[in-house]
Amino acid sequence: MGSEVAAGKAFLRKTNADGVSVYSHITEVLATLLAQKPENALDVLEGVSLACKQKHYSAAATVVPETPPEVPVAPSSVEASASAWHAANVSLLTPPGTVEEPVDYGEAVVKDVLAERALFECAGVGLGKEESYRVYSSLLALQQSKKLTFVRFFGKVLGTGADYYVAEATWETPPEPPEGEEPPPPPPGAPVEEHTTGCNTYVYFVTTDVAGEWTALPDVTPQQIVASKSIRKFLTGDLSADVRAYPPFPGKEKEYLRTQIARIVQATALEAVGTSVMPEEAEAGALPVANEAEDYVPTPTASLAAASGWCTKVYGILDVGRTVNPPPPEEELEEGEESKLPKPQPEIIPLTAISEAEWSTDVYEHGGPAVAIARSQLWPGAFSAYTCVGKLQTTASLYIGYGHPALSAPFAMLPPPPFQTEPDELVEQVDMPLEDENVAVVAAATAALAEEAANMEDPAAEE
Repeated sequence: MGSEVAAGKAFLRKTNADGVSVYSHITEVLATLLAQKPENALDVLEGVSLACKQKHYSAAATVVPETPPEVPVAPSSVEASASAWHAANVSLLTPPGTVEEPVDYGEAVVKDVLAERALFECAGVGLGKEESYRVYSSLLALQQSKKLTFVRFFGKVLGTGADYYVAEATWETPPEPPEGEEPPPPPPGAPVEEHTTGCNTYVYFVTTDVAGEWTALPDVTPQQIVASKSIRKFLTGDLSADVRAYPPFPGKEKEYLRTQIARIVQATALEAVGTSVMPEEAEAGALPVANEAEDYVPTPTASLAAASGWCTKVYGILDVGRTVNPPPPEEELEEGEESKLPKPQPEIIPLTAISEAEWSTDVYEHGGPAVAIARSQLWPGAFSAYTCVGKLQTTASLYIGYGHPALSAPFAMLPPPPFQTEPDELVEQVDMPLEDENVAVVAAATAALAEEAANMEDPAAEE
């Protein structure tokens, strides 16, 4: 017991750098309380202890440790992506050129996305103001970088990983293929429609970020259009992704996206009846031209409240995957013989009236000029707008959706081809006996010798 007390006193008598120990400090605090004898000794105990400590504290002798250097903290992935997004958009939203030297767009036409947004806003569809302005700024930059003569915002195709912004454009001068690179062989089946015709009338650019780079999609082929009608795949936002479906699709996601865009455009491009007319002596595939007749009166907006006021603007897609039938193969027919080739499908020509079963139409008035809106029932997300103020007509179209047509029944994948049936069992032939086989051989040899002898000339006759 005595050793433990001695060890405890030794522990309490350990001093710090100023020579003060717990034992001496408590002794000094108790001595101060006994000397002053305050009435509330318990309440002032902490204050007396602090005062005793300050007697032994010297501010001049205190050494302040140096501040350790700050270690830079790496930004998180969210902060890094946000910083990159802000930097890219600052560059995008900076006005091109200067006041003294503005950008010269020449004769190029860049459709005003903000003005078209105001039309579709009446129906409660479209992008927000900020997003529309960013898209418009990006289209202006796209026109300058690619030297395009026409640019229009087609819409936004939604995907699982990212959404595609789509621009419809025409080249001033189509880019030439790289030197030394041979063009790919034509796909089997119906021939591909040439550039600037049919489903390839326009070139389409896509991007997942309007502050980033735009990518031109390849021309679409009839084989891709036919294959896309049998599958139904959501887009991922990656143009190089595989399209895993059955039947197999001939291409990657960029070809599948281009195919769906072609199907949407050829099925949903509308205009007011009377706005355009077919040119005289028009060849197959020719598009309508503006109605410039002297007695032409623009269609009032109220007339488009019904489906009868709208008509198609372009050719529809046939079952072969083209807008016009390919030239028939040459066939040699005798007089009076009928052709055995199947009859071509009638072409779905422009300026065809739309059906109320496929479109819903309405006219919106919100204190300004009336706006007529047509909504596609076959392609949800496709809209056409029309307004007429005086003699000024404005027509616009927009698509915001997943790139799939509406279904009248749940989608069912095509079944694989049936299994091949087992072949019939082989029946072994009975071998001919050797004696019979020799008889046949001897008979054949005898007949050959007799025929040869009959054909020989008689030597006596020659003499």
